Amino acid sequence: MVRAKRESMLEHEDVVIPFNMLHFDPINPRGEPEDDEEKIRELFGSLPETLILATHLAENGQNPLDRIGIIAHPKLPGHYVIREGNRRLCAMQLLRDPDRAPTESIRKSFQKLASTGRPIPDKVPAVLFHEQHKARVWMSVKHEGPQGGLGTVPWGSKEKTRFNREGETGKTRPKNPNRQAEALLTYAVKEGLITPEERNLIALTTITRYLPNVRTALALLNTEDCTTNARPDEFKAALQRFLKDAKDTGTPGVKATVHSRSSSAQRTEYAETLRREGLSPVNRDQTPYDPSMAPPPKPEGKGSATQKSAPHPSKRKQLIPSSFAVAIKDNVLLRLVGEGKELHPDEARFSCNYLNRVILERIVHLYATKHGVGRDGDFADVVQRVIGHAKKSDDPPSKGIAHVLTKTADKKSSYSYELMSNPIHGGSIPSGADNRANWETLQPALEYLLARIK
Repeated sequence: MVRAKRESMLEHEDVVIPFNMLHFDPINPRGEPEDDEEKIRELFGSLPETLILATHLAENGQNPLDRIGIIAHPKLPGHYVIREGNRRLCAMQLLRDPDRAPTESIRKSFQKLASTGRPIPDKVPAVLFHEQHKARVWMSVKHEGPQGGLGTVPWGSKEKTRFNREGETGKTRPKNPNRQAEALLTYAVKEGLITPEERNLIALTTITRYLPNVRTALALLNTEDCTTNARPDEFKAALQRFLKDAKDTGTPGVKATVHSRSSSAQRTEYAETLRREGLSPVNRDQTPYDPSMAPPPKPEGKGSATQKSAPHPSKRKQLIPSSFAVAIKDNVLLRLVGEGKELHPDEARFSCNYLNRVILERIVHLYATKHGVGRDGDFADVVQRVIGHAKKSDDPPSKGIAHVLTKTADKKSSYSYELMSNPIHGGSIPSGADNRANWETLQPALEYLLARIK
């Protein structure tokens, strides 16, 4: 056993080699055999992937989990040929000397990286193989696929998303789009909303596909995790229904209610179904919390777990509930709210959308005027000044209210001033369910501002 260990150590050893002693391998799987190193550098330097790699090297340095593999140069004593890591050698060479780049545009890119990133060291850690064929064994393990478990087994969407939940890994990797879907599924299994077996019958990418349309109906407050302001029982009921509807039926040719081939209109209709059937959370009176991380805080203000639940918005025939009060003398606002208490969201879709928009604008401007923060300029600028003032006041808004106000200036949010303005300029008109949902989301924030305008 000791002898076998000694022989293994003689096959390769860890070394540190001067950078200028490293040479490209003339026989490389990425190209045809080529003895001219300049042509090899041109091949690798022209690959878009090499610039991406160089960007990561400039920001993070060498990957300690993936060293360069080398063998002795057959003609130059003291020099080495790279068996594993030729593209890395090219990236490092161009970072050290951008003038060697194959084109002017690539040269400029490497010049910028070289001027702002980490310098490439004069010596490079590597693994020296004493016999060329021994290096091939490990190159095969790395590059020729899983090989039944021998080689690197690539991560699927589930594994990538679970890994990415730990945190970001740098600018060169885009944020995983399935992050929130994985968080919801993991939480649902933990809470017993679905079984682990059911979890395996739900496609992660299908959940991700639906979330932009159903996020508001589920009372989710961001695109990252399970954060909500709904009461736990209502949130769980809505999520459970959504995930159950996404479970594979197991019957060939029979699609689940929530399926991968749905259109945007079908996904929007599904969200409306959740509201219509009373499954979308009604009581959104909690300080925003992530139920997968900690128990919910106590409800804020008038809402409490012991109170009788209010009628579901989908059963209300008016956009604005009669309980919404305006205790200030502003005739314009009073008239707008009064009409909102009469109009049916399904029958007067355009008008109700416009009311949501103009009531939001009116109350924000009244607050800005009252507290002297300025009502001139784009709405997004005004609302940011209002939020800044409110946060510094003696009675700052909760995280949930601050989040809603911030999103009113976000062009991607359904209840943003920008999107609610689209129908006025010929854009699509929101459905009645969308109008109701937008009002339900806006109301707590509007009540907060109104209470501070008196």
